[in-house]
Amino acid sequence: DFAVFILPSTPATHHIMDERRLRLMKPGSYLINAGRGDAVDCDALNKVLREGGALAGCALDVTEPEPLPADHRLWNAPNLLITPHVSGGFSLPETLEKIVGLFADNLERYFAGQPIENLVNLQTGYRE
Repeated sequence: DFAVFILPSTPATHHIMDERRLRLMKPGSYLINAGRGDAVDCDALNKVLREGGALAGCALDVTEPEPLPADHRLWNAPNLLITPHVSGGFSLPETLEKIVGLFADNLERYFAGQPIENLVNLQTGYRE
C-alpha cells in the first residue's frame, strides 16, 4: 500500500518512478520520496495526481528541482504533502551520536590505513 523511496541519485534511479510506473501502482496506494528528488518524475506525478485514480496520496521530502519554485504546479496538486527536505535530520540524539561515532571511527581507520566503514562507491552511488 506504500512505496517508499530513499534512493541515491544515479543514472539507474533517475525518474525510476515515471508516469508508467505511477499508473501501475495499486489503486489507493501512497508514494513517499525521502531520498533524492530525481527518483520521481515530478511532471508525471503532477499529471497522475490531478487525474486521480491510482494514487491515494503522495508525500515528497525531496523534489526535482529542489527547492521547488514557488510557482511550480506541484504546490497545488491534490493529495500531496511537500516537506522541506527534513527527513535526514537529527530528530533523535542517538542519530547524531551514531553519525559522529561512525565519523570518528572512520577517521581513526583512515589514519591507520584500514578500510573505511560504509564507503560509498562513487560510480554506483551505493555503499560498498
